[in-house]
Amino acid sequence: MQALHHVDSDTNDPESRISSNNDLASAQAVRMPAIIGGFVASPLTDSRFGSAGDPDDVFVAEFEAGDQALLEFPDPARADLDLYLIDEDGMLVDASIGIDGFERVVAPEAGLYYVRVSAYSGQSAYHLRLDSSQLLDPAHAASLRVADDFVPGEIIVRSADEMRPFAQRKTPADMGLKRASGAPGRGQLWRIPEGHAEAVISTLGLHTPSISPAVAWRTPEHAARHDTLRVIKALRGQPDIVSASPNYRMTPLRTTPNDPHWGDQWFHEAINLPEAWDITTGQEADEEVVVAVIDTGVYREHEDLDADRLFPTKRFVCDPADSTCDEERSWHGTHVTGIIGAATHNGLGVAGISWGVDILPVWTLNGTGTLNDTLQGIRYAAGLPNDSGTVPDKRADIINLSLGGGGYSAEADELLQEVRELGILVVASSGNDGTSTVGYPAAYESVLAAGATDRNAERAWYSNYGPRLDLVAPGGIVRVNRREDGILSTWVRESTAGTLESDYAFLQGTSMSTAVVSGVLALGRAVNPGLSPGLLLELLESGALTKDLGPTGWDPETGWGEIDAHQAVQEIAARAGSGELAPRISASPQSLNFGFTGTGLDLRLRNGGDGTLQIEDIATPATWLTVEPHAVTDDGLGLYRAYGQRDALSPGDYESRLRITADNGDPRDIPVGIRVAERDPQSDTVGRVYVLLLDRDDRVVAQTALEPEFGTYRYRFEGVPAGDYRVVAGTNIAGDDRICAGAEACGAWPQYEARETFRVDRDRTGLDFGIAWRPFTDGGFAL
Repeated sequence: MQALHHVDSDTNDPESRISSNNDLASAQAVRMPAIIGGFVASPLTDSRFGSAGDPDDVFVAEFEAGDQALLEFPDPARADLDLYLIDEDGMLVDASIGIDGFERVVAPEAGLYYVRVSAYSGQSAYHLRLDSSQLLDPAHAASLRVADDFVPGEIIVRSADEMRPFAQRKTPADMGLKRASGAPGRGQLWRIPEGHAEAVISTLGLHTPSISPAVAWRTPEHAARHDTLRVIKALRGQPDIVSASPNYRMTPLRTTPNDPHWGDQWFHEAINLPEAWDITTGQEADEEVVVAVIDTGVYREHEDLDADRLFPTKRFVCDPADSTCDEERSWHGTHVTGIIGAATHNGLGVAGISWGVDILPVWTLNGTGTLNDTLQGIRYAAGLPNDSGTVPDKRADIINLSLGGGGYSAEADELLQEVRELGILVVASSGNDGTSTVGYPAAYESVLAAGATDRNAERAWYSNYGPRLDLVAPGGIVRVNRREDGILSTWVRESTAGTLESDYAFLQGTSMSTAVVSGVLALGRAVNPGLSPGLLLELLESGALTKDLGPTGWDPETGWGEIDAHQAVQEIAARAGSGELAPRISASPQSLNFGFTGTGLDLRLRNGGDGTLQIEDIATPATWLTVEPHAVTDDGLGLYRAYGQRDALSPGDYESRLRITADNGDPRDIPVGIRVAERDPQSDTVGRVYVLLLDRDDRVVAQTALEPEFGTYRYRFEGVPAGDYRVVAGTNIAGDDRICAGAEACGAWPQYEARETFRVDRDRTGLDFGIAWRPFTDGGFAL
């Protein structure tokens, strides 16, 4: 029986040996990748450690840039655990302090790091996974991280005032906070008065976590963000608060060249745009198509932007009285606007993708911006209540978000879903970090996530990819000797006299690819005003809108492929007036990857069309892959949980698929991958285990406790009466005298998920099986 992974050196198992790992000096060394089973207990809880508890476990490992530590524990209602990342100089560089049962920190650069698991309250066993930069489960992006870029002291809050009688409701002032904007029933911006974070935290009943005097935050900004997250943590526990999140900073997702050049708009040919113009130039629509560019504003006097097709700019950033905000100086929004709809066939400058589109400029960034301002801009563009108290004469058909930043926000998620239900198409940039994680807001399910390609129709080096990517479009690469490989569009230059003049520039980024997609969708809306988010998704997943660049179908590098304007306009026009959509399976994410340490991943199935859809089967051909319903309706739609079991696999990479079938005969394949690391028998262990011999009714007939011997446990039972038996084994790190429950490691013959009985009518040997840290379970077996 071979053990996998690592175990905390001071668990709550009363029979196990204790070796303290409570601080940096006694940190327990582990190697990457790793999955660690552990236990922590806050002071004054009932554990083997007495009143002092065991509040901290510290591990040390070598990280590559982007590697992550992911903490999971089974019952956040009984315990609250936090996670800290400390560099080799003893400086805190990241922390995750949510309340939802998982926390995540990420190494900013390669080096030696200490990972500290802290019991803020209660006691719990846990799993700590140290793995590569791939985000193993999109749900974990909701963790509250100090390293995320947000405005210290600002919180986006959604309250539910109707939940309690008026006399019992707490106002922001009651909590020591100030409401800066917003209104009940929608998102509000609350501020922590400067220098009063500790007073607010005390008012909300949150105690101060213990941080060793030898450890300090890397910067004052880190410390201020940590205080802000502590307030958010407390607000999320208040009965009147529906959601609370940081006010993330938003950034235009482009890279600017040193100096602009004239050149060809090669990306028009790359996406077959001239052929699309033979069908429509976007000027023939019965109603104008409106694209909202939520960005840095627009230079309205540009020679190649038609003033008659520019709605008045709505500003949500800066105080209008601030003279430094009178002019938009980064010109990012001007560049994006030109890609979508520069004046065309006018003998000047460049050509926009849609010749007839109307642009609704919404100014939410001034170099950078905040999530709150961006949400207000989205609300305005969609014709929803917002802080300006106004709405446009015609709401947007398409919202272009060539921006990104920060992490998950429940308020943003709900708003973008509401916008989708209004029939508005939302396109956002996947991100410019070159990582396998699509950034927000592109990662929300109701948003079309656009990555970037270069002139060779290959994924641009900077373009984020991964499970949430939908498609790609030309984003360009500005090279030292070939700037014309970037995306050319409208720009502004400042003359030596200080005046502003129309110009053109090459830029690169997923900002540019997002604008390309929005422009093509504007052409599509011109030929089919009924182009809805549901129809768009159906056409995308059928391959009707794109050229497939990678493996057949969807892939994490390029999604469903590169946008093809000619093909897209043809297919969208062909579906005009088609009425209801055929029922179809829509899955999110579109692929699953367990990485080296993942055990469980969420898979959501929806009806991407109209009518009814009944899921009939989910086939899992790989023996290491299982799927269980988690929150599923009678039609089989809803949330499933996929589990990967690597304990019986040899080191290597494995690929399989889920085949989902429905009553309409429309199958859907979901690629699945899992990785198994080379094992080190001396270090890969789950510690002390208990082996139980069970009869057919799962009653314990015999048991034994074992310590590992070079990664192997040798068990033996003597004097066993003849009969049918099963054998299971597991840890007791929580000290509750149960194995295979909660966060315990577990195994059974021949596999835990397919336990079998065996006949004892003679000596039996060879009943070997693996034991590993598994997805959290209830029940288990009593010792």
